[in-house]
Amino acid sequence: MIRIRLGAKGLGSVRFAVPPLGSAKDLLSLIGSSPGKLAQPWRSRTSHALSRHRLGLLAVVGAGGPLGYTPDFLRPEPQAFQTDTDTQLHQIATTPHERIRYELSEAVNGHSWDPESTRPAPRQFLQALDRGEDHFARRLADEMAQFWHTALAPSWPAIRARLEADVTARASQIAHHGLTQALNRLAPNLECHEGELVIHLSPGSIHRLTLDADAVIMTPSVFADRAVFCAAEPPGAPAPRTPLIVYPTAQVDAHPPAQDHPLIGAMRLKLLAELSQPRSTTEIAQRLYLSPATVSYHLQILHRAGLVTRTRQSRHVLYQRLRTATPDTR
Repeated sequence: MIRIRLGAKGLGSVRFAVPPLGSAKDLLSLIGSSPGKLAQPWRSRTSHALSRHRLGLLAVVGAGGPLGYTPDFLRPEPQAFQTDTDTQLHQIATTPHERIRYELSEAVNGHSWDPESTRPAPRQFLQALDRGEDHFARRLADEMAQFWHTALAPSWPAIRARLEADVTARASQIAHHGLTQALNRLAPNLECHEGELVIHLSPGSIHRLTLDADAVIMTPSVFADRAVFCAAEPPGAPAPRTPLIVYPTAQVDAHPPAQDHPLIGAMRLKLLAELSQPRSTTEIAQRLYLSPATVSYHLQILHRAGLVTRTRQSRHVLYQRLRTATPDTR
């Protein structure tokens, strides 16, 4: 169990972000720990990206060991709600030496691999580390860049639209019900009570941590089905970071976009991302800051292609994507 004591000041500094490399880190963690939770197209795309570009070190570090922990510096702390990929790659490449040593020591000495078991840290991991922290960080940044462009960049416009839509929905919940209730709705294993956030870990986990924090960063993920705590900062941790919690978007049905379909472009991916529930042309136009005429034009094409349904409710026509046509987010 992870307990974060925020108090009034910390609760007032809770913020949301949609960092692109956060999604890449979530995908790597999932392919390493629970590949069966990924749709087949994503498993194929991820495996292809890792093998084609020989991203062995990234696969080992990003997927984590059998004990589950993955070094947090692969998920740079987002400095704003949106951060570009190049900035985050630079953050990885320039991670302070003491932070790299701290996190990798945690991984090797019992958080990812049990040094006393027959499954110690892989040789590739140790050999790369032997060449120094600078080399280790730059190589991981280079491999993450290749993984990003191969596996995730084609889907990022739709993924980002989904993540931003989720944050918008959470903001509405905060406005209507307050921050505490909104945080309690983020994930089944996350609780907020009297200024504390509690994350319940998987059954059998021996990790216990209680810490005080002045802020928390919340990041939605299309590759998560429960809350995950990142950047644990026990007393004495070097180059401390703001605690970060990954939580699942409201709907988890990850499929990569059908980008090869001649009808699918960035605009229509955004429309499909909005149509997980019935919406009118006017509502979609307001959400995406488009003219109703533009939205109507694209919706008619998607409807004729059989990718969305159309029903009349009173004086409104509502559109919704078909379950089998979910090229929207992941």
